[in-house]
Amino acid sequence: MQGMLKRAAVAGAVWAAAAVSAAAADFDWKFFTIYGVADRQTEWMRGFADDVRQATGGRLNITVFTGSELPYKGVDVYRALSRRQIEIGHSPTGFIAADLGLLDAMSMPFVCMDMQRFFDGALPQIEATFDAAIDDKFGATPIMHWAMPGQQVWSTKAIATLEDFKGMKIRTWNQGQVQTLDKLGATSVSITTAEVTPSLQRGLIDGAITASVNADAWNWHEVLGNGYLFNITLSHEVIAVNDAALAELPEDMRAAFLEVAQKWEGTLRQEVLTLDSQARANLTAKGIKLVEPSAEDAAALATMTADIAEAWAAQQGDAGRSVLAAIRAGCQ
Repeated sequence: MQGMLKRAAVAGAVWAAAAVSAAAADFDWKFFTIYGVADRQTEWMRGFADDVRQATGGRLNITVFTGSELPYKGVDVYRALSRRQIEIGHSPTGFIAADLGLLDAMSMPFVCMDMQRFFDGALPQIEATFDAAIDDKFGATPIMHWAMPGQQVWSTKAIATLEDFKGMKIRTWNQGQVQTLDKLGATSVSITTAEVTPSLQRGLIDGAITASVNADAWNWHEVLGNGYLFNITLSHEVIAVNDAALAELPEDMRAAFLEVAQKWEGTLRQEVLTLDSQARANLTAKGIKLVEPSAEDAAALATMTADIAEAWAAQQGDAGRSVLAAIRAGCQ
């Protein structure tokens, strides 16, 4: 559907009756997110599902499943979506890039580190390209684009300079992070989101890359004491719906569903902006030491990783070079 349904049907849509019908739903969908049962992101997805149920008078029921409830890892989400093992899927583009390299643009180190600039400047330039690529590859229409805040290193061992990375084992979740840690002399470890906290507790890893929102929500003050705020990337999050499932909905129901999705896209963007600052304050109050890279180390990081983005763009050809340039321009 080339993403055309996403915006076109939203205009002029009228919400269905507010009262939720007691009768069985006409459509039952499964929505999978990589996050955990108690995570704030999952709470948001359930809020979206509740609003859809309300907006469609109970005719469309969406059940949200998490990383511990279905046997999927991040790289499996859009494969499951394309096979219609799920109707809605949520995953960072860093995971989708295993099957669709163009979406790895936002994983390039230090290319875009400001959420508001991404939302306002970069995303409008690349959204249609990403939507078409996802639809062509997976038969799925993106309905929400948002982002998690800058991805930092949270560790049991203190990191004050780039030299401190040497010999550390750090959980990563995209290739750009792996390549960056290789340059810093650290070892990358690939494990599921649900496995990260237990691995930190048992000393199987020294740290992990994620956003402050997650570090706070997962109570990492109980298992580690350090945050190195090198802000390597944002985590570009995409939520998409299987094309066939979307096409099966009656026109009024589809319009109501897409209208709710548009509302929640804005809600998600605003929530993460607020939660990022709150999370950093909470982590500091709970005893985690937050360290900003020195100006020298920040410059060194940008210089030593520049070739990663350039090599990626060359592999993707004209489309990759165009997307990378748009992101850089939009995030300046």
